Amino acid sequence: MKDDIKIIEKAKKLHKLGKIDEAIKYYKKIIEKNKKNPQLNYLIGTALLQKKNYEEAIYYISKAIDLKKDSEHYFNNIGIALSQLNNNTAAIKNYKKALELNPNFIDANINLAIAYKKILKFEEAIKFFNISLKLSPNNYKIYNNIGNLFRDLGKTDKAIKSYDKSINLKKDNAEAFNNKAEIFLSKKKFKDAIKIFEKALDADPKFPFLFGKYIHTKMHICDWENFDSDLINIKEGLKKEEKLIEPFPMLSLIDDMVLQKKNSILYNNIAFQKCEDYDKGILKSKNKKIKIGYFGAEFYNHPVLQLTRDIFKNHDKSKFEIYGFFHGPVKDKLHFEVKEYFHEFYDITKKSDDEIVKLSREIGINIAINLTGYTSDSRNEIYLKRVAPIQISFLGYSGTMGTNFIDYIIGDDFLIPDRCKQYYTEKVLKLPGSFFPNPANIVISEKKFSKKSVGIPEDQFVFGSFNNSYKITPSMFKSWMEILKKSEKSILWLLNNNEIASNNLKKECIDSGINPNRIIFADKLIYSEHLKRFEIMDLFLDTFPYNGHTTVIEAIRRKVPTLTLTGDSFASRVAGSILNSIGLNQLITKNLDDYVKTAINLSMNKEKFFEIRQQLKKESTLALFDSQKYTKNLENLFLDVLEENN
Repeated sequence: MKDDIKIIEKAKKLHKLGKIDEAIKYYKKIIEKNKKNPQLNYLIGTALLQKKNYEEAIYYISKAIDLKKDSEHYFNNIGIALSQLNNNTAAIKNYKKALELNPNFIDANINLAIAYKKILKFEEAIKFFNISLKLSPNNYKIYNNIGNLFRDLGKTDKAIKSYDKSINLKKDNAEAFNNKAEIFLSKKKFKDAIKIFEKALDADPKFPFLFGKYIHTKMHICDWENFDSDLINIKEGLKKEEKLIEPFPMLSLIDDMVLQKKNSILYNNIAFQKCEDYDKGILKSKNKKIKIGYFGAEFYNHPVLQLTRDIFKNHDKSKFEIYGFFHGPVKDKLHFEVKEYFHEFYDITKKSDDEIVKLSREIGINIAINLTGYTSDSRNEIYLKRVAPIQISFLGYSGTMGTNFIDYIIGDDFLIPDRCKQYYTEKVLKLPGSFFPNPANIVISEKKFSKKSVGIPEDQFVFGSFNNSYKITPSMFKSWMEILKKSEKSILWLLNNNEIASNNLKKECIDSGINPNRIIFADKLIYSEHLKRFEIMDLFLDTFPYNGHTTVIEAIRRKVPTLTLTGDSFASRVAGSILNSIGLNQLITKNLDDYVKTAINLSMNKEKFFEIRQQLKKESTLALFDSQKYTKNLENLFLDVLEENN
């Protein structure tokens, strides 16, 4: 017995010192003889909770509760584990039990407020945050979480004030700095965001995914200081499974498919753990018509909706019932227009994950299409909880999601060749031609544009790239400078994404020995005019490793040849998929040297350039914009998937 007490005391000491693994080893050594000791079960559970081993933590803390039902700490900690496993409804019940035992228990009040926020019950969340503040008015954690609540409510100014209060109470508050910086990033206040991310890094360089956000923000303004060393740090860190970068920012930096898959799985394992098998509770509905649910944040004037709206319109309504589920921030004219194409259209923005899953199952959705993936305003927890028997990633996110709950991803033979299937956790579905959808008709302005009207000299060959600034890497820009050097009568026409990026690119131009006046920046226009001015461009220069997607198809639609560099990743093969489908493989290059040589050759060889432009005018190109045929092919894919799963 004395030996047992010594082991328990040693385990507790190790636990207090933060040597959690050693503590667990000693706890487990002694638990076999002390199975009915509630505190020992609780200590093991708490140690496992600290190690983020949530399921095992629940097992031991549940045993502690069975043996002793009057400890608020037991109920609070099991609530934390349940919440981390995305079961906030059960977490709330346990937090409430903790508060029945001790209404002034500050941790349970804070955790209850957070759990209510997660299920979008904001009034209840505010109530318990206010109680928490009365109990602990100088608690930095409360102000940080209130900031998160205001942010979810779209009250960003109030959120920033709350984060500032949190930071004033704890100067090295990496989490509050990170949250505040994310707001400035969303507002496109890039320099401010960078400064705040730097403060977060100073406070905690290992704060999850912080480094990647910092790099991604710098990419928005083409700030490439330390780019090479930063990239090395990300690659080396990922090999050690460090939480450095979220999946989306990585697409524009690294083409390595092994690392992309590894990073997506790492992110998924942290963000989307579950405490129950949601798959067991779902029945495969046998409806008269096949029910397809399109879930997305992009049901407004956004590239994803611009590309998919004809699909919704063209679906064979005699065989398919089409449902829209919107969880985005914007409702505009196009939002209300596209609603008419659906059998039913639901605004699920204010619904909890469980409410959305319940709604989808009541409708009997057969296939759920995830249009958002890891991009803004995603709701991936609904797929974790199995919103439909079959769940497919389509278009919105250009890569593997690294999950075990997204069943399929839609591609084509070029986009995801068989050799690359191993880098996807999803099964790959392949459409004939290109996977890239397009509307058949699109409004193009009749406004007259000329080189003179956009500030381009008449005698210059126009290289252009209207891709986002964060897609421009130093090596890509260097290749563009090489092209300008060898093509003397030419200019580079870029989109003015923001003034800071434009100024930084001009400085890079000077450093490369190129007159900065040879870069001309196009201001943003309404979409119909943006499309119209493409006629001025001679050759579209694509980016790598994140190709243009919508921008490339816009160029092709306007008969502008597009030169791309293709790699292995989804994001780096989109332009190649489009070009391959219309037989323009000579514009698909595999290394920077060939990319540069091809661009120079096309600018100087008028005969070859004319031949390619003529090919873009052939009828074969029109297949890209046959939205009825595309929709039929997509429906056939859905039918194949349903047959496979019956």
